[in-house]
Amino acid sequence: QRSSSRQTVPHHDMYQPLRLPLRAASVRGAAAAAPLRPIRTMPRSGTDTSAAAAPAVTATYDVVVVGGGHAGCEAAAAAARTGAKTALVTQKISTIGEMSCNPSFGGVGKGHLVREIDALDGVCARVCDEAGIQFRILNRSKGPAVWGPRAQIDRKLYRSGMQAALSRVPNLSIIGAAVEDICLDSDSDLAHPRIAGVALGDGTVLATKAVVITTGTFLRGEIFVGMKSFPAGRRGDAPAIGLAKTLEDLKFTLGRLKTGTPPRIAKDSVNFKNLEVQASDRPPTPFSFLNTTVAQADNLVDCHLTFTSPATHEIVRENMKHSIHVQQDLRGPRYCPSLEAKVTRFSHRERHQVWLEPEGLDSDVIYPNGISTTIPEEAQEQMVRTIGGLENAKLLYPGYGVQYDYVDPRQLRASLETKRVQGLFLAGQINGTTGYEEAAAQGIVAGANAGRYTKGQEPFILDRADAYIGVLIDDLISHGAPEPYRMFTSRAEYRLTLRADNADERLTARGHAAGIVSDARRNHAVAFARDVEEATALLREFTLTPHQWLKHAVADLRMDGLRKDALTMLRYKSVPMDTLMQLIPQLKNYSPQVLLRIDVTATYADLLHRQEQSISMYRKEEDSEIPEDLNYRSIANLSTENIEKLELARPRTLGAAARLSGMTPAAVVELMQHVRRRRSQQAAAAVA
Repeated sequence: QRSSSRQTVPHHDMYQPLRLPLRAASVRGAAAAAPLRPIRTMPRSGTDTSAAAAPAVTATYDVVVVGGGHAGCEAAAAAARTGAKTALVTQKISTIGEMSCNPSFGGVGKGHLVREIDALDGVCARVCDEAGIQFRILNRSKGPAVWGPRAQIDRKLYRSGMQAALSRVPNLSIIGAAVEDICLDSDSDLAHPRIAGVALGDGTVLATKAVVITTGTFLRGEIFVGMKSFPAGRRGDAPAIGLAKTLEDLKFTLGRLKTGTPPRIAKDSVNFKNLEVQASDRPPTPFSFLNTTVAQADNLVDCHLTFTSPATHEIVRENMKHSIHVQQDLRGPRYCPSLEAKVTRFSHRERHQVWLEPEGLDSDVIYPNGISTTIPEEAQEQMVRTIGGLENAKLLYPGYGVQYDYVDPRQLRASLETKRVQGLFLAGQINGTTGYEEAAAQGIVAGANAGRYTKGQEPFILDRADAYIGVLIDDLISHGAPEPYRMFTSRAEYRLTLRADNADERLTARGHAAGIVSDARRNHAVAFARDVEEATALLREFTLTPHQWLKHAVADLRMDGLRKDALTMLRYKSVPMDTLMQLIPQLKNYSPQVLLRIDVTATYADLLHRQEQSISMYRKEEDSEIPEDLNYRSIANLSTENIEKLELARPRTLGAAARLSGMTPAAVVELMQHVRRRRSQQAAAAVA
């Protein structure tokens, strides 16, 4: 773990208004000395700043990442992998990689994101394989498109594992400090300002070409328990006040969202005897494509299922009037609702699931997943004790709600760079998402693009046909986040192509070309692809007649006398890979992962082919780019509503414009014709 002499700003200083000097200063040690202009104290019209002193620049970086949560960790590592000199600045070095809410990673849709992050050489999947204490593939009974890798995580092992992983990343420094402001290059146009640094709580400045803000729930965060509230980003940590004011001064559209977490329960106060046991898959399936097993394979633990009761719901109803968090009209996560929301929305239901999840191998803490609440602390204990197995539960600390600012993500490009400020990138809950996986997915894209931006390279863009990460980002920048956004497989149009098992096939080569995937990772993916090709050839070369296949319990096969190869036979449910391994012993030389990839691809070959055709049509729409400076008000027959939507989102392509909420087919046609006419006019002018 790297260390720094700079310490976190004292708690009481977090709430003091920052008084940075106004006069532009030159960056000491920078390759090109650029004047700095702190945002919050940016000179207003008619202000005399001639007597002001210059801010002290203490160090220069290519990229500065603000925040050490899941988005920040992936952003910092990705930026550093591009070769950019990177600093990760966070209030407390000791909380880097902290799992603020549930002790788990992955799930349906979310597990796809983790696999894609790993395929791009991200960090979280490998750390999960070190810290995971239960692994399951959700939806195993359904098709492979919706299989969801999930792991229960030891919080302490994950935090220490992430900190150790980041300490080994070349080009990355870690600084314990509070970022209170950002600075602009005074030479840049005020209409399109450019990043030049960040101002820390002690008034010093880190000069930089790009900034990635990943403040999570810390942006003007406030915690609520019953009728009590206090400023905090999470329990025990101060909020980011200055940056919220900075973003307002830059005229970003901000909103406010809320989320929550359940009370924590002492493990020795739980009666597990009559509860349903959920065991780990054995052997466990790792998250990372680089791993064949996990570190805690011999120490896997169980989770347990219990349920709320009518008495639980009655206590919640009686106490909702004593919760500020419930009374305030803010959007919370629809797909991970509080117990108050469940009781209100599903009043006809007599019980709701509660998963009792261990927080670590040596932890005495149980996380009751499913009862996030903000009712008064004394009522929480009464409520918990009406749940089966928790009749004598001891609360270690209460559940609480968090309210925080976020930036409307329609103000971002697909690279996650803001449209208003050059070199400023946003990732994670600041963009309106919820969940570790969604945050980490944004982090790796924002970090990669921040690093590429400092080198003058084109952005690394993933679209809806490339990855769930592309679906996530496109949804955000097209539709915004009126409520906390969570990933599901149902959000993707090309689910069979975007499977969790083939993320390396889809993304690793592209990541290597973009400079964020190591040679070692690329070589591993190449070797895997070679194994798939070799094993596929073995299956294709092995043929039998229908009568011969019938001897191996193959059903519903036409007796036409034509020989059929083993690869084709995988499409029949009655021909599992195990049977073919007996017929073709050489297949045993290949890993289960290789054989699974072949099995899925062969089984769904026809559907995959049709999906490839759909993707080709989608690509044609995505290739039709819209000029960023297009004046939408000059387009005839566009409604005021459509014009406002287009001006806010500034879609990059006609396909993205068509996906905007409320855009009619007629409006898209008008837009397409206008873009084509403009191109024709420009081409004619160029010839003339």
